[in-house]
Amino acid sequence: MTDASLWDLLLRGAVGGVLLFHAVNLLGRGPRPAARAALWLFTLSLLAYLFCQRGSLLVQLPRPLIWGVLALCTSSTVWLWLAARALFDDRFRWDWPLLTAGAGMVGLGLTAKAPRLEAMLAGGAGPGPGTLTAVHAVAMIAFTAAAVWEVLRGWRDDLVEPRRVARRWAALGIGVYATIALAVELAVRDRPVGLLLPALHVAGIGTVALALAVLVARRSLDAVLGLPPTVADRDRAAVSPAGGAPQPEPAAEESPALRRLRQAMTEQHAYRREGLTVAALATDLKIGEPALRALINQQLGYRNFNDFLHHHRLQEAASRLTAEDLPILSIALECGYGSIGPFNRAFRQRFGMTPTEYRAGMRLAQPRSPG
Repeated sequence: MTDASLWDLLLRGAVGGVLLFHAVNLLGRGPRPAARAALWLFTLSLLAYLFCQRGSLLVQLPRPLIWGVLALCTSSTVWLWLAARALFDDRFRWDWPLLTAGAGMVGLGLTAKAPRLEAMLAGGAGPGPGTLTAVHAVAMIAFTAAAVWEVLRGWRDDLVEPRRVARRWAALGIGVYATIALAVELAVRDRPVGLLLPALHVAGIGTVALALAVLVARRSLDAVLGLPPTVADRDRAAVSPAGGAPQPEPAAEESPALRRLRQAMTEQHAYRREGLTVAALATDLKIGEPALRALINQQLGYRNFNDFLHHHRLQEAASRLTAEDLPILSIALECGYGSIGPFNRAFRQRFGMTPTEYRAGMRLAQPRSPG
């Protein structure tokens, strides 16, 4: 074994050790198990890549394990996409469309790579890249782009500062590293490339692993994943067991800035303004945008600005659906929704029923005045 090969194995072992630490850590108890599972699968796919990139290491594994490693490796970008989605969406849940996407990418990757693997195990030369290989490469690029989109799309409304920082670095890291990795993969396919380029890939994976290690060491990962108890308590208190109207938030010792914010939302109904942003609200309140984000997140317990707006909009809408005979569309528009579709989705998510069902149920529950 040459010195270069030895250093390559040492690098892979070091990176693999850090990734294994993360895999074990993510299996432990913690907030948002569905999100932790997505991150765990992505971590395993990175670990699998360390073997897949070196065929001489891959063939040393037991045959069933080889196929499992190859399945994870060839579907790594779908797990990257799901990890990004899980990390930055507090409502992430596993469902059939997501599972189908993962299974489909596994099937495509195995089908595209199986002939080369069988030839490698038999000690022969594998076939050249075909149509399925090209389709697989396109799918890898598409899921990488989707991962970047998941990171960026909620950036402005995110109120959790550690998560906003993670978004910035994740977008940069995914965009730069994945672009280089995929470009190199396509450019040098089926050609001997030596140890330098594979080592650079492993170093890139190691950088991701170390970044996760920093998040764990600083306990920032729980801040990114965690759902503060105040949010859960607020949501449970907001709706009665029978699906009643939202209840007012309890009074507390408040700073002047928090009093101005509450006044803007409860008396001036600032939430009724369609397209209201954190920056616009901060300007109205004459406080800095970072200060407003911290205020809503740390004092009121919201992790997303849209959730904050939905809370106030739906609070008013629920009250008016019970007390008024206006059409549902009119109430939705007056509460700040641009159309009936987003209103219906937000209402069902909050109350577990449509606005029509809510109105009918609440009116049936009201005592009738004696005739």
